[in-house]
Amino acid sequence: MAGSLLPADQIPPEAFTLVEAVRDLVEATLMTEVDAAERAAVTAQILALNKRLAVAERSDPVLLVRHADGSFEHLTQAGTGRLNPQAPRLHWLTPDGEMAYDATPHPVTGEVLARCTLTRAHVGPPERAHGGVVATILDQVVGFAAAAVDKPGMTAGLDIRYKGPTPYGVALMVHARYTHSEGRKHFATGEIRANGVITASALGVFIGHPQWSESQ
Repeated sequence: MAGSLLPADQIPPEAFTLVEAVRDLVEATLMTEVDAAERAAVTAQILALNKRLAVAERSDPVLLVRHADGSFEHLTQAGTGRLNPQAPRLHWLTPDGEMAYDATPHPVTGEVLARCTLTRAHVGPPERAHGGVVATILDQVVGFAAAAVDKPGMTAGLDIRYKGPTPYGVALMVHARYTHSEGRKHFATGEIRANGVITASALGVFIGHPQWSESQ
């Protein structure tokens, strides 16, 4: 398995706080109208902070942790990585609607559920999120729906239908579920809802490796 592997409790809370601060900085940078002198002053501070962070650096961008229940979490991947400030603020939910660090399928419907609130930094057309960001969310959640039922795989295809504007600044609900397999091909579907209305849906095809799951 590539990347570092640490017990999850070895990641300090300050690491997650830093990520949230950087996300806020990105949005503030996007929206600011301060004058040139203030921009230059802030830039100097950011460059100094970059140097402070770079004095201790991992050799591998992948950071995997193992939780107490034995499950793994990829903290730095671009879809939902909690230590990646470029990842959308996407949070997994349990079937009861509680926050979780991983996708948990509903015992009856088999659905996985996530909540995501995009920021102004994800803007595309006026007053809506960029379609590529929407695709990232769907790829992540639909793929996890397959993995949650022991059918993990690499994305081979993602057919997205944009049904309406996906807003930023609004809590989006993302539902996905595994549907079936054809050999090593695993299929799952999902959709994003804003205020109860579907704004985008996806059909994902994922190619599994024989060693990834005993049930394949």
